[in-house]
Amino acid sequence: MYQDIEEKIEVLALFQQGKILPLRFKWKGRTYRISRLENKWKSDSGEKYIWNFSVSDSASNLFHLTYNEEQHTWKLSRVWVE
Repeated sequence: MYQDIEEKIEVLALFQQGKILPLRFKWKGRTYRISRLENKWKSDSGEKYIWNFSVSDSASNLFHLTYNEEQHTWKLSRVWVE
């Protein structure tokens, strides 16, 4: 099941040709390298979008990251826990 986190995080991402690709992020002092982009979608937030990314690392941990276009901020929204 997912556990809600909703914490701001630092993300290294590639912004290229109108696309966003998160590569790694830092949460609670640990850096997580993203090995796979599982899914990507956008939600309306006024005039800008909130981009949602379902990503996993090499240990198969699953994370839901969001990027707010208007505020230029990243959040770790949820993490999959068993």
